[in-house]
Amino acid sequence: MRRNNRSVSALYVHVPFCSGKCFYCDFYSIAGPKEDTIRGWHRGVLKELTRLDDESFANDVVIKPLQTIYLGGGTPSFVPPSMILSILGHARVLFSFADDCDITLEANPESIRQEALLRWREAGINRISFGLQSSSDKLLRLIGRRHTAKDAQHAILSAESAGFSHIAVDLITGLPDQTIKDVKESLDFIAELPIDHLSSYALDIVPGTPFHAMWEEEPERFPSDEEERQMTQQVISRMNDLGFSHYEISNFAKPGAESRHNLCYWRGESYLGAGPSAASFMAGIRRKNPPSVTEWLQQVDTPDLGPYSDRTIEEIIDEQAARIETMILGLRLMEGVSFDRFYQRHGVHMNELFGDIFQKLEQQGLIKRDKRGVRLSEKGLDFADAVVREFL
Repeated sequence: MRRNNRSVSALYVHVPFCSGKCFYCDFYSIAGPKEDTIRGWHRGVLKELTRLDDESFANDVVIKPLQTIYLGGGTPSFVPPSMILSILGHARVLFSFADDCDITLEANPESIRQEALLRWREAGINRISFGLQSSSDKLLRLIGRRHTAKDAQHAILSAESAGFSHIAVDLITGLPDQTIKDVKESLDFIAELPIDHLSSYALDIVPGTPFHAMWEEEPERFPSDEEERQMTQQVISRMNDLGFSHYEISNFAKPGAESRHNLCYWRGESYLGAGPSAASFMAGIRRKNPPSVTEWLQQVDTPDLGPYSDRTIEEIIDEQAARIETMILGLRLMEGVSFDRFYQRHGVHMNELFGDIFQKLEQQGLIKRDKRGVRLSEKGLDFADAVVREFL
């Protein structure tokens, strides 16, 4: 009875370029790319957007108007603003934008120029997300960032003067040599700036990154699990004091400043992706482009290997998997998973499917259940991975 949703109003564009790889990063990106590579990417995105429009029509998929667009990476601010304007202009012609379309661009503080900010605003970008990570210059150097706290302050104030509706920053906890004091100082730094959204993530040590090698050689430099939980609690407490709503496990926003694009993911809604390594989700099928500009361009340029070809299928989500995914993603939200929303999507009540799991998690104090639905408890926020495992 699952709704075969063939409408989509969210688009992600991957910009796989940056000036240098940070030591924790495992996203697909190219450091210091050649101009030909950037031009090839730009051409490919324009062509892929056209193919998405053509192939969606052929497959009875409706993509207009777009409600949210997210330019991520990599570092979207690394490429010339003219390319960003070109891509958004092309998307607007193909799909049309809702009047209140939430358009986000990720940026690094050191790459910000006032002229670029004004050009992005001209293109309709109304939300800018800065990779702050920390206000400690010492930690910033240690993790491979190329900006200082002063650079970040200048970039944020410049974005405000350029007229951005929403200004967001990212923080990372659990960094090597990081202390609770460092986290407090970063929160103090944020409190003095015109920021209305914060994403705070615990460091994920991924094999193949420089930080993984450091962790293997000097594990004592990294905060313990308990220290990392204390850092997270410090973030939650301070952001609440500053008037931010803790609306997702790692995300905080002032009223009306929630990331509508990311809410689309957490609520299990459909979305399309363009660019190398970008993913799409539609009618129970998750597709992903290859994490290579060269391979992706070959795919875009080959008529039989377009966005809706079998070659791009990464996973087909059957009804059983879809129900579990709704729970796992929805529990990331502080609002949790609504009984009504779940029934509308899947045609069955959550309690019928997961009643035994709910009872076990309630006894452990990890979830709360009321007449509206199910959500994580305060304790459950600290042990969200354990909650997820119960559904797998």
